Amino acid sequence: MVSAEDIALTGAKNPEEFLRDLPQVVPAMGGQTNNGNAGAATIDLRNLLEQRTLVLVNSKRFVPYDADGIVDVGMIPTALVKRVEIITGGASAVYGSDAVAGVVNFILDDKFEGLELDAQYGITQRGDAGAADFSITAGGNFADDRGNAVLSLTYTDQDALSQGKRKVSAFAQNSVNLGAQGSSTDVDGKIDGLAGGRVEFGPGGTIRPNAGSFNFAPFNLFQVPEKKFTATALVSYEISPAAEFFARMSFAHSRITTVVAPTGTFGNELQVNYRDNPFLAASARPIFAANDPDGDGIVTVGFFRRLVELGTRDSEFENTVYQAVGGFRGDISDNLNYEVFAQYGRTNRTQNFINDNNYTKVQQGVLSRRDPVSGQIVCIDPSNGCVPVNIFGPDTLTPAMADYIRLDLQENNQTSQFVTGASLAGDLFTLPWATSAVGFAVGVEYRKEQGKARPDANYEAGIAPGFGSSSRVDADYSVKEAFIEARLPIVEDRPFFHALTLEAGFRYSDYSSNVNGAAGNSFSNQTWKIGGEWAPVEDFRFRALYARAARAPNLTEIGLPRTNGTGDANFDPCSGTNPVGNAALTALCIATGVPASQIGLVTTIEDLGGQISIFEAGNPNLTPEVANTLTFGVVAQPRFMPGFTATVDYYDIKVKNAILEPPEQDIIDACYDVEKDASGFYCSRINRSGSGSLQGGPTVGVDTTRLNGAVVLRRGVDFSATYRFNIGSGSLSVGVNGSRVLKSVDQTDPILPALDCVGLVGSACLRPEPKWRFVQTTNYKNGPWTLQLRWRYLGKVTQEAIAFGAADPGDFAVPAIGARHYFDLSGTAEISEAFTLRAGILNLLDKDPPLVGNTYGGTAENSGNTFPSTYDPLGRRFFVGATLKF
Repeated sequence: MVSAEDIALTGAKNPEEFLRDLPQVVPAMGGQTNNGNAGAATIDLRNLLEQRTLVLVNSKRFVPYDADGIVDVGMIPTALVKRVEIITGGASAVYGSDAVAGVVNFILDDKFEGLELDAQYGITQRGDAGAADFSITAGGNFADDRGNAVLSLTYTDQDALSQGKRKVSAFAQNSVNLGAQGSSTDVDGKIDGLAGGRVEFGPGGTIRPNAGSFNFAPFNLFQVPEKKFTATALVSYEISPAAEFFARMSFAHSRITTVVAPTGTFGNELQVNYRDNPFLAASARPIFAANDPDGDGIVTVGFFRRLVELGTRDSEFENTVYQAVGGFRGDISDNLNYEVFAQYGRTNRTQNFINDNNYTKVQQGVLSRRDPVSGQIVCIDPSNGCVPVNIFGPDTLTPAMADYIRLDLQENNQTSQFVTGASLAGDLFTLPWATSAVGFAVGVEYRKEQGKARPDANYEAGIAPGFGSSSRVDADYSVKEAFIEARLPIVEDRPFFHALTLEAGFRYSDYSSNVNGAAGNSFSNQTWKIGGEWAPVEDFRFRALYARAARAPNLTEIGLPRTNGTGDANFDPCSGTNPVGNAALTALCIATGVPASQIGLVTTIEDLGGQISIFEAGNPNLTPEVANTLTFGVVAQPRFMPGFTATVDYYDIKVKNAILEPPEQDIIDACYDVEKDASGFYCSRINRSGSGSLQGGPTVGVDTTRLNGAVVLRRGVDFSATYRFNIGSGSLSVGVNGSRVLKSVDQTDPILPALDCVGLVGSACLRPEPKWRFVQTTNYKNGPWTLQLRWRYLGKVTQEAIAFGAADPGDFAVPAIGARHYFDLSGTAEISEAFTLRAGILNLLDKDPPLVGNTYGGTAENSGNTFPSTYDPLGRRFFVGATLKF
């Protein structure tokens, strides 16, 4: 459990900022995620991904921010959070679908009385990455204390920090020797598809040998700018002892902007009229002519030109969330109570993508010639106001050219959720050897979720190489559920049986879905749990729980049509000189789309910046994934040591029939290492460009359509201990919360190896997962003063390619990222009953993030030559806050 005081002492503006430091949580999407940030903050328990973590507010589902069913926890007001309860392990029998990794339950203060004003500001010691947070909360009782109403308003304003402001990320570096490793889409313009291999353009449309790359790093962000406003109202009113009305109304609006390097042509194929194109130098024409077998004066090449004249690519995410919850609860008798409720929530989401290029207009503008009458350069096809476009060399685009090809995109999404339910709970009878009654709960629930995505026509058409494409989604599903739970005290207050209690639960769920107006899939599933606790004496308690959990496919997983996008990979067997001299591999490469003339010349994935083109899609025939979870452990609270508590818990979570989007590298490996058949299931998912590359236009890419069948295993041990005791006139609390991960296995398909990512990181093990993680806190209180030192420890992680035998340690400048230690110092001072100050120094020792290069892992995680969501990229920073209460 995390208290409001715990959060305040870390200076966290969003709950995610504190929770991601917990050893049971793997840092996911947040303020330090740039390329790949969807404008939200998310929670990932056990590295099982956000879809398998259920987020609740006051034990009720919070509305997702998109069709993936994931909650943006940044929309939950930190100022009103009383505590955060975290349940790890399968909890679907109690809470329903998605609770595979566990549950994060935000408990809000619904009985607040008084008026509270709070303000906080933080900034780094370098004077940047500032963040301001303000809140006002008012509440009180009414109707002779039978009712209570609370209203809380919050506002957050966070500044951007570019990667160019930090030494570690000023230049894009490779992971082999930390040399320059920018993008092959450069300002000069490079081309593939010629017999001699890749070349680039020089001034005046000349052609010269390929050299250099584009440094995209300084454009990216280490902290995304955010403006957020939330309003939350809570009301309760006791109508009678048998009926209390309760309600919550939540509103939140956020605007987050991510920034990446200027767009480009990114290997898209373009036709060049080399004979009469006025932008080409005379010396370049014979080179093109040598690659024009039909002699028509047109040559198709893969073009890599960085269009810096258009400015940075900005993604603006604007989310507006509404949710209303209401119901009645009360006592039917001394031993029986009930609750009925209904809730509705909706997220309206507008996404604007700025400064891409229109691929169609680029092609139309490139096909230019000089008008024989006027002598002016004109488009061969002058329709639609065509402007001739010169991308043959650096600094060639005029403002008129840039404006002609510039393309801004927009997508509007809406996700809604309706839930209603009723439950009955109480005590039944007392067993002979127990003093507490058998408790039970039964209930029913109905839930419907709908998702719509409406990209504009250009975004849907996929004519913007920098942002790719999107597709219209119109999907919904509904589920009817019934559940029962029981808790049975068997023996109490007997020798060797201070308490022996069993618990059990069962939930039946019946699903149906619709995709684009047509009936989708229908299925049912059952989840259950059985467990117990045994305390031989008051000081020690043993606990165990075995459960079946489930997760039904979300709206994106069932409803997304085939859509172009960008993915990550690290090795293409058909690239470079790999197939040269290997007859079998050469034949397979040709059979899967590499022209025979390009064998030995295909661009490597490293030269593509670690990114390839993909096709992603949902699958309306998906069925629920099922998890068997086991936890057991011990709790110690020895009476001979007052103030001491310790816990040790083992967990084992195995997900079968897991829903996944197959990793791009797994598809490539399955084709070329296992199937070795161009018509095979995985080989048929690979579509190459005319030059054999895996990066290119809308017909090029690896098909990652979602499917069932993966196996996921997580196994480890959690431990915690706290000791509180008095020192003089004050009290000292020393605590630790840690985790030792034993297994973190993902297996995409039985034909592929099971990859254990414990202590590893890379393109498959995307989020660093050390074997050991812990947070140790030392807290001293003396009257109005509180001082806390927090020590965060992240164990060593090794580059996965070395562990899996695909590379030697010498192949990487940093074969392993060493253990990291971060220290935070903070404190509070109660100046008076009404006024409290707090302040802190985060990353006290100004620890730099590890420099590993930009080709160490996935794009979203491995950014700025490091892993900014895991390792602090901001450096030492300070915060100061004040709370005024009336």
